[in-house]
Amino acid sequence: MTSSGPAERYREMVQARTEQQLRLGAPFDESYWNRYAHTYRFDPTRTPEPQLAAALEYVSPEDEIVEIGGGAGRIGLPLALRARSLRNVEPSPAMREQFAICKAEHGIDHASTIASAWPLDDLIEADITLTVDVTYFIEDIEPFIRAMHESARRRVMILTWTVPPPNVNSALFELVHGELQCPSPSFRELLPVIWQMGAIADVRVLPQLFDWPEQLPTTDAAAVAFASEELGIQQDDQAAGRIRDAIPQLFERGQWYRPLWRTPSRGMLLTWDTRD
Repeated sequence: MTSSGPAERYREMVQARTEQQLRLGAPFDESYWNRYAHTYRFDPTRTPEPQLAAALEYVSPEDEIVEIGGGAGRIGLPLALRARSLRNVEPSPAMREQFAICKAEHGIDHASTIASAWPLDDLIEADITLTVDVTYFIEDIEPFIRAMHESARRRVMILTWTVPPPNVNSALFELVHGELQCPSPSFRELLPVIWQMGAIADVRVLPQLFDWPEQLPTTDAAAVAFASEELGIQQDDQAAGRIRDAIPQLFERGQWYRPLWRTPSRGMLLTWDTRD
């Protein structure tokens, strides 16, 4: 199969977002992941949130799992506790470092990393292939998904959100930069690519609102820094001034300053059986 309509539309959206981020000085590059990698290290023994619980339903003790862009193991390591093995294909050294720390802390010896982007040069097989919050950044989405399908002996799982995390700050972005944010592609653009490949994914919308552990600000100055960090802004006095002027619109002020600009988003699982 060759790329056409849906895959090209997907590519255009990723390229437009990448170009905008580069122009505004806040790219999703290695420096970004270096700054935030530690925030992706979660306790793999935690009570499963709905997304994780949904993924766990498809995992059995004999399963070999390959996760693509598994980062610090936020989802992959809890799955590994129920499976035979986990291989995390992760290009970021900072993320691999956090993954190694987490698996060592919890004695998950049957989890390992492969330092590479996806697809790999050689086919790697597993019972399940999985990716979480990665597809928004992939220009060549069709070979990415096809490789997941061909590598999975039984099942592909893609964990995502009704509104991708890169898009939940679009209102803040417009206020600060004075232009509309180019949206990263969502499940609406991803599903047509999957369908064009001949796979029919089950789509599960889950009772989980997008959330992330964070320390909320308690002062105006901290609120400006908080909102700047949300957009990856560094040392921009004009942007800081716009945020400062808009604090009453951007935050519910009390003991903590709670952000009001985020677009609500719910967890999703896209999954299909590769044997069908």
